[in-house]
Amino acid sequence: MDYKNINHLLEKYWEGETSLQEEETLQQYFNHGNVAPQLEQFKSLFQYFKEEQDVMISDDFEKRLLEQIENEPKVVSAKVRKLSWMTSIRTIAAVGILLMGAVFVFQNIEPEKTDVWAKYEIEDEQEAIEATKAALALLSGKMKKGSKKATKGFSEMKLVTKKALK
Repeated sequence: MDYKNINHLLEKYWEGETSLQEEETLQQYFNHGNVAPQLEQFKSLFQYFKEEQDVMISDDFEKRLLEQIENEPKVVSAKVRKLSWMTSIRTIAAVGILLMGAVFVFQNIEPEKTDVWAKYEIEDEQEAIEATKAALALLSGKMKKGSKKATKGFSEMKLVTKKALK
């Protein structure tokens, strides 16, 4: 099989676009016959795939696994303890005190202290529109900056992949 065809199939393979027949062609090329020196680095990968494809588990695997699970010693934690009724009463009392404290605190909060965000609210409609535009412009700038970095990284990754295939 010629080098160009195999190289084209490899490119499709790395992109995840090969059919099963094309993958079989690659398997046959790398496992049977002479491999071009430029493609020698991929030979071990396809040989590994072939070896793993042939691995089979024994018929009694499930039976042996279940026996091992059943024969494991049962471990009982030393930290397991019985809760006495006194401990239960103490727990209930602590929860009750916490609930009463929370109710007391929330009833005594002054209404003016709860509306903290009111001072940031914009009353003028035009001013609100301008503030929204400014916030969206800031967000857009940050998104463009991130998008440029991602595109640059993707381009570099593509160059490295192409160099590896050559």
